[in-house]
Amino acid sequence: MSDRLDAAAVIARRHRAVRWRRRAAALLLAAPLFALVSAAGDERLAESAEAALVRTRLRALLAPRPAATRVGLLVVDALTGEIWFAQQPDLPLKPASVMKLFVTAAAIEHLGADFRFETSVHARDSELWIIGGGDPALGDERIAQRNGKPRTEFYDAVARALLARGIRSIDKIVLDDSVFDRNWRHDDWPDSEATAWYQAPVGGLNFNDNCLDSRIELRDGRVRLILQPDLPRSFVRDRLVRGPKHAPRVDRRGDGDVFEFQGTVARSAAIGPVAVRRPTLFFGHALRVALEDRGVEVRGEIVRRKIANEALRAEPPIVIRATPLEDLLWRCNTFSQNLFAECLIKALAAYADDGTRLPVSGSWERGTASLRSTLEKMGINVDHAVFRDGSGLSHHNRVTARQVVNLLSVMRRHASADLFLDSLAAPGEPGTLRRRYDDPELRASLRGKTGTLRGVRALAGYISRPDGTQLAFALLLNGTNEATLPLRVCKILVGAEPGP
Repeated sequence: MSDRLDAAAVIARRHRAVRWRRRAAALLLAAPLFALVSAAGDERLAESAEAALVRTRLRALLAPRPAATRVGLLVVDALTGEIWFAQQPDLPLKPASVMKLFVTAAAIEHLGADFRFETSVHARDSELWIIGGGDPALGDERIAQRNGKPRTEFYDAVARALLARGIRSIDKIVLDDSVFDRNWRHDDWPDSEATAWYQAPVGGLNFNDNCLDSRIELRDGRVRLILQPDLPRSFVRDRLVRGPKHAPRVDRRGDGDVFEFQGTVARSAAIGPVAVRRPTLFFGHALRVALEDRGVEVRGEIVRRKIANEALRAEPPIVIRATPLEDLLWRCNTFSQNLFAECLIKALAAYADDGTRLPVSGSWERGTASLRSTLEKMGINVDHAVFRDGSGLSHHNRVTARQVVNLLSVMRRHASADLFLDSLAAPGEPGTLRRRYDDPELRASLRGKTGTLRGVRALAGYISRPDGTQLAFALLLNGTNEATLPLRVCKILVGAEPGP
């Protein structure tokens, strides 16, 4: 969350994405719809010399694998559906963050390309009501920069709306997070990593990726702790002291809400982020401090309560903050932000296919069931696939390379294909492909989604070859593997030497 993304980089990326789409569209739009990637035993093998060379090189690259390593790889021509290479394409394997491709595709199909996550704010008597829609983007640094707004924009808007109505004090903040259930952490996620940013809890109201960022500043020999977002001092135990060695640390006990800062400080530096325990509590108290800093006194308590629809209709919102699905998909796939994927999978159960709220709270159980049924309606065979969460953090998720490529093939023909394609990372640009895949021969050719987990490395997406052939591919590695293998596979697919 500390990385900075300037506007020029965003604009440049969008221009490159448009050029890439136009190149792909020239091949695909005039072509008849080919059958989805076939089941094993009914495969059409590409017979060109280029495809034969790719097969030879991939076999040589993958042959010396350790016995305990399992490799699922499928490469198809996105125009004809012909198989360029297949190795155990029907073996169920852990997908890691490649799982996000299934969730984002299903979100486009089920929620619709025009769907927006809304958070509404209402003022009634002396109470302030915040109705959560499950939006993970409030206070997210990258989303804010993408839209040219400060991270505090939501706080600013609420305070402005209250002050414009002459409201300078409120007695109670009421938080309605009922859009999702209150099982904030998945049972499959290890408790030992509960404070890691990538395991941030999933709530109906979220802020700053449900993490506390902090910065230490040395001023006039004193140690100053700056929090983002700011919290009441009761949530912070500050034991930082100045010293010759720079060794500050922050932690939060897994079953507590207090952040403990300790160690010695020798220079100004960022520290964290640390995942919170209860997202709604975090949201409410951060909002309280923000309002008081902006001139609105909060005299009473913060409570969690479901607000009846009749009451909401009687009190029109003073603020509506809406985040388009496009922004969430971009954050989810380009940067592999886990919280966004988990909010999307719960949203599959919380919203109907016309975007209206359902009378049930979104949960992982209902969300994965909706994910499966949505994919099946799209014509994607998910037999024997195991869906446990949305981000791919669970080691119990299982998919095959064929299922991933099937998904990519369907989405390439989808009415919202550009929305899906634009959400993928690109080499040399902000996102998960920025550094490791920043190869001159891949910059204008590769769009993909990475996946990394203990014992798992994966990559899936699209590659355009110099002759205009577009390939859809999925590589799933489970077991001992070297970090450079996906890059070497990509170089072979684009027609370059794989390298050492």
